Amino acid sequence: MSSWVKYHFEHLRRWHEYARAIAKAARDLVPNARVYVIGGVAEDRTTVLSDIDILIIIPDTVSANKRRLYVDIMVRAMDLYGLPWDAPVELHIVGEGEARDYLEHSGRAIEID
Repeated sequence: MSSWVKYHFEHLRRWHEYARAIAKAARDLVPNARVYVIGGVAEDRTTVLSDIDILIIIPDTVSANKRRLYVDIMVRAMDLYGLPWDAPVELHIVGEGEARDYLEHSGRAIEID
């Protein structure tokens, strides 16, 4: 197994730690945000090409530029909560209305406190 593959799988093994860092950063910015891990990591079907899909549900009453919020959450998670800059995470930031579709189509969703 190549060193890159081992390195990437080590990141994937730390998914819960990374998800907690993202959750803390998200809730710093949007206190009522709900955070879930979805996709291959949640369903225990990771591959060398996997990333850690994190669903962040924000109240529909919050008017936020989701692209800007994405950046702000990532930077805060790195600066304050130790998220490595190369952590393979992908954020999906949605309102409560959109969240139903994500949760219904996810095989499994793990809520992060």
